[in-house]
Amino acid sequence: MVDQANGKLRVIAAPQGGKAPELQGQEFELTADEVIIGRDPAADIAIPEKVVSRRHARLTRKTGAYYLEDLGSSNGTFLNGKPVQGSMLLHDGDRIQLGTEITLAYEEPAASPVPTRLSQATLAEVQRTLLEEDRQSPPPAAAPELLVKVSGAGTQTYRLTRQQVSIGRSEDNDIVIPSQIVSRHHIRLERAGEGYQVLALPEATNRLLYRGQPIAERHVLHHGDEIQVDSAISGMAVSLVYHAPGEVAQTVAAVAAAPLVAVPLQPTDKTMLDASLPVEEPSVPPELVVTVAGNPPQTYTLTKERLSLGRAEDSDITIPSRIVSRRHAHLERLPGGYQIVVLPEAINSLVVQGKPITGSYRLQHGDILRIDSAIPGMMVTLAYNSPSEAVQPAQTITFGEKTLLTIGRDSANDICLNYPTVSRYHAQVERVGRRYRVKDLHSSNGTFVNDQRIRAETWLEPQDALRIGPVRFLVGEEQFIQVEETSGLRVEALGLNKWVRKNLNILEDISLVFEPREFVVVVGQSGGGKSTLVDAIAGYRPATHGKVFVNGIDVYRNFDAIRNEIGFVPQRDIIHMELTVYQALDYAARLRMPRDTSKAERHARILEVLEDLDLTNRKDLQISRLSGGQIKRVSIGVELLTRPGLFFLDEPTSGLDPGTETAFMHLMRRLADQGRTIVVVTHATKNVMLADKVVFLARGGYLAWFGPPNEALDYFDQYRTDRERLSQDMEFDQIYAILDDPSKGGAQEWAQRFQQHSANQAYITTPLQTRHQSMPLAATAKAGEKSKARRRTRVSSLRQFAILSGRNLKILTRDRSSLVLMLMAAPLVALLDFVIAPLMGKATFDYMTGSPSDAPVTLFLMTIYALLVGGLSQMREIVKEGDIYRRERLVNLQIFPYISSKIWVAALLALYQAVCYTVIHYLAFDMPGGAPEFFAIYITMVLATMAGMVGGLLASALAPNASSAPLIMILLIVPLIVLSGALAPVPSSVSAVASTRWAFQSLLGITGMGSDVEADPCWKLPEVVRDEMSLDDKEAAGCTCMGVIVFDPQSCNFPGNGQFYTAEIDQPPPTEPPPLGEKPAEPVLPPTPEPPADTTSTVDLIQYFNSLQSYMDDVEFIQTDYKNQMSLYESEANVYQEEMISYQEAKTEWEIARNSAVQSAEGTIEGTRQEFGWAWVNKHDQDSYRIWLLKTWLAQLGIILAYFLIILVLIKRKDAK
Repeated sequence: MVDQANGKLRVIAAPQGGKAPELQGQEFELTADEVIIGRDPAADIAIPEKVVSRRHARLTRKTGAYYLEDLGSSNGTFLNGKPVQGSMLLHDGDRIQLGTEITLAYEEPAASPVPTRLSQATLAEVQRTLLEEDRQSPPPAAAPELLVKVSGAGTQTYRLTRQQVSIGRSEDNDIVIPSQIVSRHHIRLERAGEGYQVLALPEATNRLLYRGQPIAERHVLHHGDEIQVDSAISGMAVSLVYHAPGEVAQTVAAVAAAPLVAVPLQPTDKTMLDASLPVEEPSVPPELVVTVAGNPPQTYTLTKERLSLGRAEDSDITIPSRIVSRRHAHLERLPGGYQIVVLPEAINSLVVQGKPITGSYRLQHGDILRIDSAIPGMMVTLAYNSPSEAVQPAQTITFGEKTLLTIGRDSANDICLNYPTVSRYHAQVERVGRRYRVKDLHSSNGTFVNDQRIRAETWLEPQDALRIGPVRFLVGEEQFIQVEETSGLRVEALGLNKWVRKNLNILEDISLVFEPREFVVVVGQSGGGKSTLVDAIAGYRPATHGKVFVNGIDVYRNFDAIRNEIGFVPQRDIIHMELTVYQALDYAARLRMPRDTSKAERHARILEVLEDLDLTNRKDLQISRLSGGQIKRVSIGVELLTRPGLFFLDEPTSGLDPGTETAFMHLMRRLADQGRTIVVVTHATKNVMLADKVVFLARGGYLAWFGPPNEALDYFDQYRTDRERLSQDMEFDQIYAILDDPSKGGAQEWAQRFQQHSANQAYITTPLQTRHQSMPLAATAKAGEKSKARRRTRVSSLRQFAILSGRNLKILTRDRSSLVLMLMAAPLVALLDFVIAPLMGKATFDYMTGSPSDAPVTLFLMTIYALLVGGLSQMREIVKEGDIYRRERLVNLQIFPYISSKIWVAALLALYQAVCYTVIHYLAFDMPGGAPEFFAIYITMVLATMAGMVGGLLASALAPNASSAPLIMILLIVPLIVLSGALAPVPSSVSAVASTRWAFQSLLGITGMGSDVEADPCWKLPEVVRDEMSLDDKEAAGCTCMGVIVFDPQSCNFPGNGQFYTAEIDQPPPTEPPPLGEKPAEPVLPPTPEPPADTTSTVDLIQYFNSLQSYMDDVEFIQTDYKNQMSLYESEANVYQEEMISYQEAKTEWEIARNSAVQSAEGTIEGTRQEFGWAWVNKHDQDSYRIWLLKTWLAQLGIILAYFLIILVLIKRKDAK
């Protein structure tokens, strides 16, 4: 049982003058199984400092021990100076840093046992096995010793007997080291089982190094281990050598007694073997192969106890190079091998695995050490070969009593694979009887059986190969053999040909072999196919014929199984210049690393890459402000994030000055030494001698040479004349002149010569025949027969969309000038409305002062603003990052989220720009309607702007390069303007493909222009019928926007109609004069008196005459009265006639005025209707209006979607090319 006594945390460092000055020295007892540390007052351990996140870190107790986990804090959590990744076990004395200012010390309870590398269950099983076999424990070992070596002060030996041993410069230490590179309290040794473990104290200024690598946490010491104190002070070195006399015997006994049970990496019930076998004294002496660049290698057998190495002639190993000091280093024998000690006199660094050696370094079989310098092409290589160490036992995995093993990056797995390309919980292997089946746990990068990605549970057969990340498990009958392929990859290219057309082949049957950890430079004549060759080998652009194998995996058929191990840096930089170095790597890591990678893990990996590339102090600098060499290093850093074992670079030194080029090539050399196979295409040849092999291509894609660079010089030198040899020493630059000289042979002849040379047999034919006995070199299988399931994503489409959108927004905000211009373009262009408004009139839609010809123009201009500004702002978005896209696409990028992320950012800009257009237009003009119309116009402008932007993206997808994008954009914009229907009548079937037509139609309909006309059924009548209708007919037909009612704005509100209004419209017709009276009737004369019968009678005659006189008087009176009546009648008739003439004239004028006004208004409506009537809608019928408006919006969305699909097809076609 594990003692459950409580541990505690003690604050040993806190900021001065912080919020909690009493924090220093405060102790927190750990009692709960889960302890939250943070700034939140509710946290279990509350630390009120701004550098601490609200929930910063968590301690979790498992099987009596505490594990530390970062909770996504802003400033990070560190354990003994190392970023916390996942869940990390705490040991007594560990230092926990919260950010950079808070440090806590972890103290285990007194009863807590020292954590061991074996689980309790495993120990019990070992003990039972030992008892069953009657094995006896080894005799007690002698006490360990520590040898302290101080340069200039000799060696002191100390016997280790105490539980803890303190080491430092102060006199109160158990072991005092009087050296200024040692801190006052620097090191502590702690008892761990029968041995000791070492850790650096927080006060230590200089790091502790083991095998050239810094010790981030504690390190368990084994016999022969040497720990160095890192120092930049020349001539000062301190090293500690640990001797454990009884360790070897005890280890052998324990291993021999124990059954074949896997041992875990962490103190939990795991089953992964992690035991180190003792190293015996070598039966065959080691060798050191020394190669000076440009000279053949020299081999030295190491037999002495001590050998000196330097330029001096009396050295045991003399290296005749001016970059080597006279006394540079010496070799010392150790149990099982040698260590190399760099002397203070050494001027140039001795580098192993890309890291300089400070003090001493324990050599292991296969180690390659180099002496570097800033002098172009000068380098010394030391290769250590120890035949006794050459065959190292592979790691064996057995199930023991378990039936299920989990594999992943998290330490809670049974088999922990700490690689960026491995998911936290990647796969599981289940034992069913004597059979095994494997299941992928939805990992990001997949699980592969015999190089084929599995989708469902798969049964494993003996001899099957299970691959997870860079680790391969070979399936046996009872166990698995774990093989890690992280120290460089072997590349085999067989019979590569690249036919670009029937009569042109630009790679002529090229076969090559790149060994692990080799640095290969590809050079050659222009047109030699250097980039084509590298693209073909990398799988970037496969060859048409031939095969490429990487560690036995067919790249063309099973690219998905190896793609995580291939890094490719094209000639153009694959980074966004607007981002900082850290941001560029962070976004690349999010896209490339598994989706379950935590922020802390990603951050730690980025810092590692920055340190490898010497860019740590540039991480917050914008990439555009870096030098050319630094920018290229950032591009390399993007590829290093996933730790690829194979690395291709196309013309990385192009445009660099000679000094930067030399430094860059040394960096490539260092990366290769760290365990990568590096292939670089370059034109520069001054530093070719840094490479292990050089590929020289002749024009036309012929292989003129492949082999070590010094042998290349000897090979081509034989084709020079004696005079040429006397005039100048052989250099790589002269190979170009030799190949260009037609008198010395053509390209095909050079290829034939090399095929007959011993280098071809040594470096190509023999290695290939060894690996592929049954495969001819001139493999003719078509490379096009690659796996159809090549594209596999490690990050979901949704996550890629989120990452890319965030990156696009960050790029937009980082490029301040472009951002300001993009934000100002829309309002500046929209402000032109204030220039147009005084010219056209502010109220173009007004009934009285409006203009039916100008009103549509103002709306059309809004459409053009959206089209032009939107399209021009996006026309380079895709083409400008073509190289970045192609590289990310090769890794795992999907087209849909990539284009969608562009659309999303464009949509955000469209929302902003539409606000500018709409608001400014409303300020410049008096627009009809209210809030509903405003928002409808805004939505229309959003869609119009979006269509313009997606059109810009379409132009960008069509453009072969950034300079041609504007021309293509113009070719797209001009038809859209013409087909909009605003400039000339266009058949609706033709204009339907133009987004501008639908935007313009929507705007016209929303403003209500022509709405009353569309509501009037009279306007639906044939034109012939309408022409024959009088005003009275129109009134009788109930016309609402035809006839005199056209001047009623409540019934027919049409722009400018009021201008045609006349007073006669509302005046009654002139009053007709009253009718003329009846003509006076002719008078009736009285009867004429009859003459007397007796004419002789006077009386009768007098009476007769009197009667006749009266008659005459009556007649005269009657006639006079009649005449007077007739005179009056005639006068009245004349007056009546004059009144009638005036009446008729007035009525005619009244009718003319009315008809003229109506005809003018109707004519304007008719003319406008013929030009823009197709865009009118009856807004009085709200249901129909909403359907019509939705149709125009859906049409724009449909065109945007069509553009989007065309962009996808275009990008896909570019992929195919």
